[in-house]
Amino acid sequence: MSIENLVTPWLQRWGIRDATPLAGWLAGLQPLKLAGDDHLVCAGDRSNAIYLIQRGLLRLYYTDAEGRERNKAFYGDGDITGPVSAIMTDRPASFAIQALEPCELLAADLRQLLTLAPSEPAVSRLVITLLSEAFMRNEQREMLLLTCNAEQRYRWMLDHQPELMARIPQYHIAAYLGIDAVSLSRIKRKIKSASGEA
Repeated sequence: MSIENLVTPWLQRWGIRDATPLAGWLAGLQPLKLAGDDHLVCAGDRSNAIYLIQRGLLRLYYTDAEGRERNKAFYGDGDITGPVSAIMTDRPASFAIQALEPCELLAADLRQLLTLAPSEPAVSRLVITLLSEAFMRNEQREMLLLTCNAEQRYRWMLDHQPELMARIPQYHIAAYLGIDAVSLSRIKRKIKSASGEA
């Protein structure tokens, strides 16, 4: 499938009817395929790329001083992710991005998009949309971390990301919630019991 066909659904989603101002940027999109467990970005990498997820599932995670991994977020089909703040501040990525299942992606140059934005209103609107989506997602995660306990965060995932829950290994969910696998099993038993399931 051509890049033009791959990117058409994204342009429609962004409300872009005339892609002429984006022609140079679109020409630079690169299709990528990852196997499950492949790393897309490692902490410390420098890159200008953000990633449009056609199919698959990625996790973003930090590694602490003791080598423990803490999941920051999960992104699936139709999502966009990447080390945005690192790109915008010209610093190395502070987290890693790993495939949890085979993925098909489009790599896009965020810095090039940012350069185009001041002179192209359509591009400026696109940048605002992309950054707004990232900001709102991060704010949601911050709210969950600061105001909810692990069980409440798990229930939020069940309510708002049910399609991902079946695809994410339990130990990764535990690392996202900030607990161990035993504690997650306890939460799941409690919820199952409260719902009256056998």
